[in-house]
Amino acid sequence: MTQEMQGQDIEQVRALAGLFDASADELESARQQVTAAVFGFDGYGPNVDQMRGEWSDRLAPTLSDIAEALREAGDKATRNADAQEDTSNSYDGNPFAGVSTQGHGSSDDDDGGGPLDWLGDKAGDLWDAGGDALDWTGDKVGDLWDAGTDAVGNVWDAGTNLIGNVWDAGTNLAGNVWDAGTNLAGNIWDAGTNLAGKLWDAGTDAVDWIGDRGSDALDWLGDRASVIGGAYENVADSAGQYWDATGGAILDGEWPRTTEVIASTIRLGGAALGAGVTVASLGGLDPKIFDDGDPYADDPRPITQDAKGPNGEPPLTVPKDLENLTQGVTDSYKAGDGNVRVTTIDSPEGPRVIVSIPGTQPWNPLAGDNPMDVTGNFVTAGGGRSTMTEAVVLAMQNANIPPGAEVMLVGHSQGGMTVADLASDSAFVSEYNVTNAVTFGSPIDSNHIDPSVNVLEMQHRSDVVPRLDLGDARYSPLPNVVPFLPGGHNETANHTTVTMDNPASWYDPMGNHSHEAYSNSIKDSNDPGLAAYEQQLRDNGFLTNDPSSVTGQDIRVGRKH
Repeated sequence: MTQEMQGQDIEQVRALAGLFDASADELESARQQVTAAVFGFDGYGPNVDQMRGEWSDRLAPTLSDIAEALREAGDKATRNADAQEDTSNSYDGNPFAGVSTQGHGSSDDDDGGGPLDWLGDKAGDLWDAGGDALDWTGDKVGDLWDAGTDAVGNVWDAGTNLIGNVWDAGTNLAGNVWDAGTNLAGNIWDAGTNLAGKLWDAGTDAVDWIGDRGSDALDWLGDRASVIGGAYENVADSAGQYWDATGGAILDGEWPRTTEVIASTIRLGGAALGAGVTVASLGGLDPKIFDDGDPYADDPRPITQDAKGPNGEPPLTVPKDLENLTQGVTDSYKAGDGNVRVTTIDSPEGPRVIVSIPGTQPWNPLAGDNPMDVTGNFVTAGGGRSTMTEAVVLAMQNANIPPGAEVMLVGHSQGGMTVADLASDSAFVSEYNVTNAVTFGSPIDSNHIDPSVNVLEMQHRSDVVPRLDLGDARYSPLPNVVPFLPGGHNETANHTTVTMDNPASWYDPMGNHSHEAYSNSIKDSNDPGLAAYEQQLRDNGFLTNDPSSVTGQDIRVGRKH
């Protein structure tokens, strides 16, 4: 086979060398630009560090090696072109090195296309590798750009969120600080207000306390002055009674009665003693010795014939005879201290009212609530109007005695003294239409009872109490010579006195003075005076055998100071 000798196209080789050099420059420029891009943005974190490390350690050196290989290939191509040109210029028709026939010979790097083909293949491989590197770099740069964009977005979002959170936290903090400040200010204001209120209250309380203490002191002084004044008033009342029993009686044309003088003297002495104790104690002690005070009477309490009252009061006794009249007084005793019983009979002759009054109950000289005591005795015996007597009048007022009713007063001991005192008051007798008065065991000889009143006075032979008035004996100016002077006779035609046998031994004063004993004595007596008086009461409607016509009520009376 004929072989055709063929050489290189020098211009094409030189052009290829230029292409290699230009490509190497482009790769180097691209490497530098990518390096600037990779390290020129603000990015941090493991991904960025990995990307930069991979670029610096592998990719960038690969591009540099490729660019260097391209330059070497260019240099080789240039040398080959120069050698070809030198060979061509010295060609003598013989074959020379570097010249081969087409299709003949072989080389490890030559696949049959000659040097240019080899160079082309190498350049293509380098170009492909550079392209792959650039593509990878582009992808990585894109990835980095996306990562950077995402990072920036994340940073922006994080910053925005952070700013929002900081703003919210600041707003919340400001709100909390404002609320805390407002609450603190409110608490301080409230505390100040409370403190001011407490100080004001404390000051007010202090002023009130001082005022109260001053008021208490004034009240105490007022009370002490009132107590002392009351003690002196008692002395004045007692002195007035003593004067009435002595000098006043003389001025009225009567000689003083022994009982009145003695009772008034005892009362005045007791009142003076009590005033001395009161003044010495600056009013701290007020024994109220013989201080009779002022009367009062409670509202009536109805009583029945068949049962005791709510406080154990005895049932109402129907007044069938004199014994029942005295039993009515005994019932009043048992109904409680200071009790007055009022019995009303609806008789054919008109309403009849019986007022039952008990005698002395407490024997204490210190005047208390019950006016039926020793003080009442001395006031009445001394010729005065006692609180006991005034209280009975109040009880009769509260009892609402029917208009036009005839009234009979029945009393034992001090109660009989009250009966005689009221029956001696003509105005009272007229106002209440008092027609009858019954006493038992009572000293009433000194009373000037209204002559219109029918009086029954009963006593036991050895009962001392009815004889305490000494038969209305007059006071003796020479008691060492003549103890007392004979008294006057005050009994009127309507006055009946009945003396009955002793129910006990003559030396038993309590047994002979007992109000229950008098009921038994009346029952056992055949005295014609008792029988006549009983018949007169029956005829006048004060005694009845008809229980349905009888009603009763109890009224508590008392003394106040």
